Amino acid sequence: MTSLRGFAVVDTETTGIRPGYRHRIAEIAVVHVDFSGEVTDEWSTLVNPDRDLGPQAIHGIRAAEVRRAPKFEQFAGDVLELFRGRVPVAHNLPFDAMHLRAEFARLDVDLSRYLSGGVCTMRLAGDVFPGMRRSLVECCKAVGVDGVRFHTALGDALATAQLFGRLVEGAPDLASFRLRGLPDVYGDLPSMPQGLVKPVHRQAAGHAEPHFLARLVDRVPREGKPEVDAYLAVLDRALLDRQISVSEADALIDVAHDLGLHKAEVIQLHHGYLRSLAQAAWADGHVSVGERRDLEAVAALLGLVADEVDLVLREEQPTRVERSRSQVVEVNIGGLVLRPGDRIVLTGTMRRQRGELTAEALALGLQVISSVSRKTRVVAAADPDSLSGKAKDARALGVPVVTEDAFVRALDAMKR
Repeated sequence: MTSLRGFAVVDTETTGIRPGYRHRIAEIAVVHVDFSGEVTDEWSTLVNPDRDLGPQAIHGIRAAEVRRAPKFEQFAGDVLELFRGRVPVAHNLPFDAMHLRAEFARLDVDLSRYLSGGVCTMRLAGDVFPGMRRSLVECCKAVGVDGVRFHTALGDALATAQLFGRLVEGAPDLASFRLRGLPDVYGDLPSMPQGLVKPVHRQAAGHAEPHFLARLVDRVPREGKPEVDAYLAVLDRALLDRQISVSEADALIDVAHDLGLHKAEVIQLHHGYLRSLAQAAWADGHVSVGERRDLEAVAALLGLVADEVDLVLREEQPTRVERSRSQVVEVNIGGLVLRPGDRIVLTGTMRRQRGELTAEALALGLQVISSVSRKTRVVAAADPDSLSGKAKDARALGVPVVTEDAFVRALDAMKR
């Protein structure tokens, strides 16, 4: 039997409340604390939950981050080793234990007995300070723990570790009584492969992904001129919501490499794309303020300098004779346009209620369906890099995945 070596403080961020509703762990942290209450080690990683991320406004995790993170089964052995010989500690232990049991159960590992021997700091805080509020933030405030980043797995685990130390220090007899009553199950854990993957952490606040053009290299020799329709088709889909997600950037890079396009050739395609939008903007004889802003937004997304917009607008401006012949009509130079009868799919936890968006779409004559097919016009997602099954199906079928904001703008346009 492995001797007791200390405590393993654990925290998880999840896609929702109940594993029974197919919710998964999206981030996990384990912090080691010795018997004197000192933090001796910390470990954390984002987790690819293979589904949408649920309430992102709460945990703040983006799909662009977790899509490159390992899946739980790839580091489960590391977690078991972090637990081995240590008492599990968590704030609201039943919640974290519920999700940990579910994740390990998918791997045919029963962690129930081990987790039953844990300490819940929420319960312990209530025993030490009767009437104390339940939340980790309030408990930490009450005992003077500050300077932590709450609502991240590592931040909450470190805060819980400090809270645990203060509670034990403030009521050693009660804490000792609690620990003596725990079952001796800390070495009773199976072994699984370790070190298979490296942890992936959250990106720093304000982090910006490098422009996808920076990831294209002039390294693919070829003869002749390739067909570029495939690249432009992906670009059309990516720019529907006037945002290029990480998933779309990856798709553009893959297509460019498959075609053997050099970086300089891709930039030339981008210039031509912007020029075609400028031609469309001039079709009614004038360029509105909104059209110009749209051109500037597209230029920035394509990695073109702002002066390029002025240049193409000057070069594509029709002559006086051409303007006199043009009809004054509204021309949409790009972006998402929805029409009655279009099939749309919603995915993820959006800022607006799903029922509200659905009712508005139905009232405008759109068809709101639950599954994606080739006839689907767009999938509107809470996160454009969503890992939901609907978003995955859309990318496989070439159906655009757009942001909630772009979808709402398109609904507003249908009302005019």
